[in-house]
Amino acid sequence: MDAERDKAPKPAAPDKAESFQSRKARLRASFLSQLPGRLADARRAVAELRAGEIEHARLDALYVLFHTLKGSGATFGFRQIGDAARTAEQAVRRAMDSGGHVEPTLPAELACLLDDLDALALAADVQADPDTAPGFELPGPQSRPEPAPGQAPDAHPGQPADRSQRMVYLCDDDPDLAAQLAGQLGCFGYRVRAFTTLADLRTAVESERPAAIILDIVFPEDENAGPKMLAELRSAEQETIPCIFISCRDDFEGRLQAVRAGGSAYCTKPIKTVELLEFLDALTNPHPPEPINVLVVDDDRELAQFHATVLEEAGMVAKAVSNPEQVLSLLDTFDADLVLMDMYMPDCSGPELSRILRQIPGHVSLPIIYVSSETDVERQHKALAVGADGFLTKPIEPARLVAEVALRAERMRILHSLMVRDGLTGLFNHNAIMQFLEVAVANARRGGTSLCFAMIDVDHFKSVNDTYGHPTGDQVLMALSRTLRMRLREDDLVGRYGGEEFAVVLNGAGVEPAKRILDALRTSFSNVTFFSDGQEFHCTFSVGVSDFPTFATPDALTEAADRALYRAKKGGRNRVEIATEQDALPEQSPDSAETSDGS
Repeated sequence: MDAERDKAPKPAAPDKAESFQSRKARLRASFLSQLPGRLADARRAVAELRAGEIEHARLDALYVLFHTLKGSGATFGFRQIGDAARTAEQAVRRAMDSGGHVEPTLPAELACLLDDLDALALAADVQADPDTAPGFELPGPQSRPEPAPGQAPDAHPGQPADRSQRMVYLCDDDPDLAAQLAGQLGCFGYRVRAFTTLADLRTAVESERPAAIILDIVFPEDENAGPKMLAELRSAEQETIPCIFISCRDDFEGRLQAVRAGGSAYCTKPIKTVELLEFLDALTNPHPPEPINVLVVDDDRELAQFHATVLEEAGMVAKAVSNPEQVLSLLDTFDADLVLMDMYMPDCSGPELSRILRQIPGHVSLPIIYVSSETDVERQHKALAVGADGFLTKPIEPARLVAEVALRAERMRILHSLMVRDGLTGLFNHNAIMQFLEVAVANARRGGTSLCFAMIDVDHFKSVNDTYGHPTGDQVLMALSRTLRMRLREDDLVGRYGGEEFAVVLNGAGVEPAKRILDALRTSFSNVTFFSDGQEFHCTFSVGVSDFPTFATPDALTEAADRALYRAKKGGRNRVEIATEQDALPEQSPDSAETSDGS
């Protein structure tokens, strides 16, 4: 192999002023310029293979070379090159698995595959696969509007200001791929240091602990060198560092080694930017999870309070009630993740209370655990059959009580999240956001506070789908969802209303502050650059805003916001319109804000 090429300088940090598309074009050109030299190295190594001999060193070198070409080819859009390199990698892998024995047919097979790779490298019609592009590039962090007097600052998990403090180390022995991924993550505000050797990664970790590590599986040292390095780092560090493994390998053994080393996530190449970003956001979010809310129901007041105290000591929020008749009203104001109830109570038994809860749509999936001295297994099963999820026998050790409650509540949170989230954007779905609006209106009415409801519609979205295709349209929706999540306040709720429409509940906001926030969002989104088949384009959106108490019910808020949105569309789009009292008139609401040109 060419030793000088292996010592090539590391890529410089990407220039933030350079567009992602320009950086990608430069990196693809670099990959293609180096490809003939890499293939020449491989051809020399193949020529030196001796049939019938044990050739560990040459096979290892060939494996790493073809493995790298496979990953880089796929990532930079040269799918045919990636496929040919994969075939060669598999051929070498078979020889390695047979103890390094070189079959007589192997050199000729590899030589033919190298001929194919040479032809692909020279072909003028090798086209980049558009699916490998990130699809969009967010603008750099911008200052948000100052809050109005008396308005709380709008901090929110995942804001650009928060992300910019999260250092991520990225280690991949392919310098072009490392630079490309660093550039992609930089578009979303992460600070990324890229390394091409495990030694450099180790030195950096010893000097400064990152928020997360993105690490390849295969390196020249070993096909599992990445997991081995993570295991070493974890043994040396007092605190574990979250790690996302990236690899061309999608086999069980590779995933097993990643899990055993302590990997938190696994992405296969070519990397999906949105998927990688979701993992990073989850692993580096500095905000602790919301505490688990538990409602404890037991006619023994002291025992109910004792169980609540045990759970509170474990960091949960627990409310104790000894009268079952109070449960429904309590659940209206207390968002319980789980109900812990006695099975035998004089006025209303646990199974009876369970039946009542299961007949209320909002509580059908609420986890219920019985706590009782009942030891008869048959009776326990009958009690569970009416809709409970578990049974704990009194007396119960505090540690077990905490463990059982935490496990079941967390599982239900995950299931609930899957049920209420939109599959494409990760935002709340239509039903969920409308339920949250109902709760928000009830809270605002009870507390005498204000709120605003906004409906957002992407301008000319049908034209985007018709011109660039539905996958690009999906990228637009994902970019808008990320813009909303990054720049809205912590207490605001965002959902996908349907199609290209989104809904936002701005709790505690008056009309003017809400308009400032939404105008800033509108400006930010208009600066997002989208890419499709080598073309760049921008999108805008229109907004209709209604407020409580001007519009006193969820239905009135929705209809008024819809009318205001229609006016924004008719008035030229890319603007925010505020609903007036005239929008409360019982006039016919337009079926859709979309006009004849598909906007």
